[in-house]
Amino acid sequence: MNLALPHLSIMHLLPYLCVFLWAIACYVFFQTTYAYHFFYQEQNQLFLLSWTYCADYLRRPAWLASLVGDFLTQFYYYRYAGAAILTASLLVLGDLTRRSLQRIGLRHGTFAIAIVLMTLFALFSLQHSYRLASVIAADGGCALAWLVMLLLPQLPSVRGGRMLTAVVLLFASTLTFWLFGNGGFLFLLLLIIYSVVRHRQRASLSVVAAALPLLLMPLTKSCYMMNVGDILSAPGLGKLAAPEWTLEKDWAADDEYYFGNWRRVTDMVEREKNPTEGQLFFYNLVKAQQGALPDVLLRFPNNYLGTFEKIGAATPLLIINRMNDLYWALGDMTFAERAAMQALAFSPDNRNVRMIRRLAEINLVTGNHAAANKFLGLLDHTVAYRRWAAQARANAAFYREKARMTNSCDTLRTSDNAYVIMTELLRSNPKNLVALDYLLCSDLLLKEISTFKRDYDMYVVQAHAPRTTCRLYQQALMVWLAGTNAKPDEWRRYITLPDELQRFQAYNQQRGSAAFADTYWYWFDTHHNNKP
Repeated sequence: MNLALPHLSIMHLLPYLCVFLWAIACYVFFQTTYAYHFFYQEQNQLFLLSWTYCADYLRRPAWLASLVGDFLTQFYYYRYAGAAILTASLLVLGDLTRRSLQRIGLRHGTFAIAIVLMTLFALFSLQHSYRLASVIAADGGCALAWLVMLLLPQLPSVRGGRMLTAVVLLFASTLTFWLFGNGGFLFLLLLIIYSVVRHRQRASLSVVAAALPLLLMPLTKSCYMMNVGDILSAPGLGKLAAPEWTLEKDWAADDEYYFGNWRRVTDMVEREKNPTEGQLFFYNLVKAQQGALPDVLLRFPNNYLGTFEKIGAATPLLIINRMNDLYWALGDMTFAERAAMQALAFSPDNRNVRMIRRLAEINLVTGNHAAANKFLGLLDHTVAYRRWAAQARANAAFYREKARMTNSCDTLRTSDNAYVIMTELLRSNPKNLVALDYLLCSDLLLKEISTFKRDYDMYVVQAHAPRTTCRLYQQALMVWLAGTNAKPDEWRRYITLPDELQRFQAYNQQRGSAAFADTYWYWFDTHHNNKP
């Protein structure tokens, strides 16, 4: 017996090849140019593997889309998972759309329409606020529409088939809006087209039955405690917007710092001609903790330390989210906790797993083990952070060492004045070189030379800190000594680098010369004050 394989022409395989190439392009784009958006979304939620937690989703509109979307989003923690999950979700949407259109009776162009729809949702996903749950909602709407299309042809043969069709459409439409929120609109669109094309004689009844749940939406306001517009748009609508390249750069430095990949932070920032404030913030955090902040302060003309940012109603969320890292590095646990709490409060649904982790660390440092165990207990119920929680409990020595650098002064303050915080930290522990360098470098960026000199005397000279040979500080001292017409004895007392003194004398002969662009004198003469 001769078994012939079915003939597969190139034209038959071409649509599948196009989808395959689209999937590769989508994955490569998001993985190589947009990966840090996934980390941001993962950190701005807290998904617990708990029946009680999952049951809480029932109180939300589009609860199943939100549940599945948030469950999958937690896997964005893993470096290559985000782009893969998003690409797979978009492929499901495209395949279900193709199947639904073919079920309607469209013979040509189904693959093209599916690719256009996948591309549209991929463009929506360029927004950091567009959640995976919204893609899942569209998947769910298409899936139920396709299933109903499979069922409807079987109903006319049943007694009372016309009425039964209306009941099925009414039930399926209600179920779709309940489970998938705005995915119900895609369901309605597909079912209305199907009813008009395939069942012209019953089209009006089918359309009314499918759309009736929309008229009942106002009745759900008291259930969800939301207005109708928010209920219908849940879990979130997308819009076309330009890619957020600046945010991607900020989050790249932010996340590599968070993961402990400090070398990546320094490499990516030093490659940039004009780094963003966010990149400079984490670059300086790395250098300060390596004892090298004075060495790189003038590397970028408009450097940014973040030391005088204050958190208030008008503060951008990006700044709020990163301030806890500064206070943590400085050693002020009170303001690190305050900043983490504020970031948590401004996160979607007040859930932010990164801030929960930071709050656990803060309480381990301060010795508040009851509070620490509360936060660690939450992390125990997550997929990605349970191992970290176990390691944190076993890493008591690190947190005891961190406690030595904390503020032992009265931490009840009326404002988050970074200058006061840093001076209190240095009075608590003069060996806190991170706080020392941030204090002195902030003075220099503000061109507060008199304040710098006072702080240098108090926290370097009197405290015998190992910064008397720091080239940047020596250059700044020369500015003060020259400006006050100091006596030779005072010059000899402060200036320990003779070669820098010779360069300073040469600079005074040609002030503003770019040959001295690496010096504080040149920066002092050529740059306007900027906020540290």
